[in-house]
Amino acid sequence: MNKRIILSTALSAFAFIGIANAQTGSGTLGVTATVAGSISLTFVTDASGVTLTGTGTSAAILPFGTVSMFGGALPPNVTKTASGTTSFTLSTPFDVKVDLANSASTAYTLNATLATADAINAWVIGATDISSAGPFALTAAGVYGTAVPYTLHLTIPASATAGLISNSIGFSAVGG
Repeated sequence: MNKRIILSTALSAFAFIGIANAQTGSGTLGVTATVAGSISLTFVTDASGVTLTGTGTSAAILPFGTVSMFGGALPPNVTKTASGTTSFTLSTPFDVKVDLANSASTAYTLNATLATADAINAWVIGATDISSAGPFALTAAGVYGTAVPYTLHLTIPASATAGLISNSIGFSAVGG
């Protein structure tokens, strides 16, 4: 028993000596960050509009589906207006929400650009014809944090060939 106590005491002493002679190190980590202002633009399904695929994101799709000038069914919340026998227009509202972080900007300019100019169909947002694919200002005094409704009007002439209509509208919000 005494041998065990002596052995235990000796081992404890060696352990203490090891701790007392342990090497230590220290250092400092500097941290820097530059905060930049940022803008987020998302598309939201309007309560009176067609359901957007990808609502709440910055890359949504507005699906008109299969449509025809005479007869046919439309998706809910899409309006079709015929101009005699020369053309028909599909219309539906959608919302654009622009949010701001880390900036003193009080308003934004919203621009829309049709990806590919369309010489056959007319692409109109509100009262602005964007068919020529140039950047067009939709508003110069947008309010941050509010889902703002816009209405897309796509006019298709009766002389157009049946088939798929596919294009994209790029939106950009520029803080002011």
